[in-house]
Amino acid sequence: MAFFDKRIYRILEFPKHLQTTIVTLLKLGRASAPQVSAVTGKSRAVESAYLNQLVVMKIVRKERKGRKAFFTVDLEALDW
Repeated sequence: MAFFDKRIYRILEFPKHLQTTIVTLLKLGRASAPQVSAVTGKSRAVESAYLNQLVVMKIVRKERKGRKAFFTVDLEALDW
């Protein structure tokens, strides 16, 4: 359980708008920006920007399948 607690505290270090995106992506597993935006209620463009920001921060991994981009949380990046 202590291992999981460290990840929660790490997520809480992020700004609220990114916390929402990270938690939603954790719930969905692997998802595209439209799928994340459907859950959060934010526009697809906003979620896409947040997800790409998390990719640059190396918290989220981006994988392309054709023209569509899918995102997953890199759990190792949340470890200390």
